[in-house]
Amino acid sequence: MVKAVNREDGWGFDWSELITGIIFLIAGYFVFRLPQVAITSLAIVFGIAAVVRGITIIGGYRRLKRATGTKANLALGLGIVDIFIGAIFMFDIPSAITFLSYLFAFWFFVDVVERLVVSNHLKIFGNGIYWLSVIIDLLLLVVAVVLLIRPMLTILTLNAIVGFYLVIFGVNAIIIAFARKNK
Repeated sequence: MVKAVNREDGWGFDWSELITGIIFLIAGYFVFRLPQVAITSLAIVFGIAAVVRGITIIGGYRRLKRATGTKANLALGLGIVDIFIGAIFMFDIPSAITFLSYLFAFWFFVDVVERLVVSNHLKIFGNGIYWLSVIIDLLLLVVAVVLLIRPMLTILTLNAIVGFYLVIFGVNAIIIAFARKNK
C-alpha cells in the first residue's frame, strides 16, 4: 500500500492529492458535458441520502431513548425532518436546486477558507507553488462570497460554477501532489 504522505522522511509524492485532483477533473468534465443530468442527479442523490438518514435515525430511536431519555425525541424529530427534506429533494427538483445553491455557496466558502488557513505549509515546496495556490484560493473565495451574497446567481449558473470549481480544485490538488514529491 502506498502512503499518501511519508511522515518520517518528509512529504514525498502525495497520492491522495493526485487521486483527489483526478476525481475532481473527471467530475468537472461530466458536469460540463451533461449539466441538466448533473444537477438533477445531485438533487436526487441528496434526497435519497436524507431519506436513508431519517430512516436510520427513526430505526435507532428506541435504543437511543433508553440511553438518553427524552433527549431522543429531538433525534426522532430530526429523522422525520430528514425524510421530509429527502422527499422534497426527490420530488420537487426546483426546490432542491434552490437549496443546493445555498449549500454549494456555503461549501465553497468553508472549503476555500480551510485551504487558505493551511496554505502556509506550501512554502516549503517553493514560493511559486505557495503563491499559485493562494491566488487560486483567493479567486475561489471571491466566487464563494459572491454566491453567498447572491444565491440566485448560483441557481442560474450552478453547473458552470460547480464545473469550474471542480476543475480548478482538481488542478490545484495535482500541482500540490507533484510539488510534495520533491520534499
